[in-house]
Amino acid sequence: MTSRNRRSFMATVGAAGTLGLAGCLSTIEGWRGADDEQSGGQLDGGADDESEDLDLPGESVARFEELDPWVSMIDAGSLEAATNDPYAGAQSARLTAGEDTEYAGIYTTATDGLDLREQNLSLAVNFTGREQILLTLELFAPNAQHAHRMRRTLTGPTDRWVRVDFGTNQIDGQPDLADVREIRVSVHRRGDHSGPIDCQVDDLRAVDRPDGGKVMLLFDGTLESHYTNALEHMQTYGYAGVEAVIPEAVGETRDGRLTLNMLSELDDAGWDMAARPRTGANFIHEYSPDQQADLIERTNVSLERWGFEDGAKHFITPRNVLGPETIDLVREHYEQAFRYGGGPNGLALTDPHNVGTFSGTAGSETKTYVDYAATHGQLAVVRFEEIDDDGFDERAFADLLAYIDDQDVAVVTATDLLEGA
Repeated sequence: MTSRNRRSFMATVGAAGTLGLAGCLSTIEGWRGADDEQSGGQLDGGADDESEDLDLPGESVARFEELDPWVSMIDAGSLEAATNDPYAGAQSARLTAGEDTEYAGIYTTATDGLDLREQNLSLAVNFTGREQILLTLELFAPNAQHAHRMRRTLTGPTDRWVRVDFGTNQIDGQPDLADVREIRVSVHRRGDHSGPIDCQVDDLRAVDRPDGGKVMLLFDGTLESHYTNALEHMQTYGYAGVEAVIPEAVGETRDGRLTLNMLSELDDAGWDMAARPRTGANFIHEYSPDQQADLIERTNVSLERWGFEDGAKHFITPRNVLGPETIDLVREHYEQAFRYGGGPNGLALTDPHNVGTFSGTAGSETKTYVDYAATHGQLAVVRFEEIDDDGFDERAFADLLAYIDDQDVAVVTATDLLEGA
């Protein structure tokens, strides 16, 4: 990311609104306290430097300005300082692994333990040389038999800083988040399993988690079954969804697509009509920068012309992969962006343009992620395509809505999320 693009990202995040981290100092004081010689305040120095001016929710736990507290795991690549285009401050941490090394991983320990019962974590990341990685953050509380694991699939963009708001994917044993003794960060290949790994991370940040979680129900593809089969079940619970609208598909009834009248009825029911450009068999980053700009702007204009101004603030990534030019354009034209992430998202968001989704059709895994969102104050964006006999069975959809209704979650739209509802 150039300095211009990084400043633009910071300004965008600031414009989307920030939340204070009231009470965080008391919960992480054991790590930051002067009596902990290993930690020495934060993991890598005091709080008074420019990384505390990021205008983001929460507070840095580790800024990687010093790497002494971090150690490379055995047979898991190398760790070094990266001073070329750091996310914040003078340097970031660079994790690399050769082609014959399975992954790159680092860890740090806290002798007196860290209290993260009321916090969610996020991390800045920038990788190059491959389109996809799997980024994992693990909390051992107090040891590896009691682990809180958070994973995020990143399908681009390369060579751009984004933030990952980690949600919970797996819990082993009975971790005591009041006593986190070790934090691990690891990077695995995804998709193409050949070639080296080269990834920078920075600004591990803690934010106060909200009371209760949130669920968003995202419907992709402008499909007629969202209106004919899903809407009635949604209305039973007073839920509103988010429809990913492909303008060129609207009215193509022979292909089972929504009409403009159907979209208007969904809008009247409180749904968001979000922007989803049509890219055909291609990924959006495979088009030239000018073509990407045309696709993105044209989709946005169509929604506004139809009266869906609120939904036009939100971008649904076609086929889930973002290129570097794509994310620059999305940040310019939209206030939030969604794509596959493989699990929930931590709240409050530190990067509204990198909100992860996961499948609503994964059975017990889908329900588990909803459970984790409720328990840990996180956001589960549940994604659907067809709701019919050829896709996700309508009865199974109704059962999932009933399950969500029983959990301590609020069902929100993209606009609700943006406005802090």
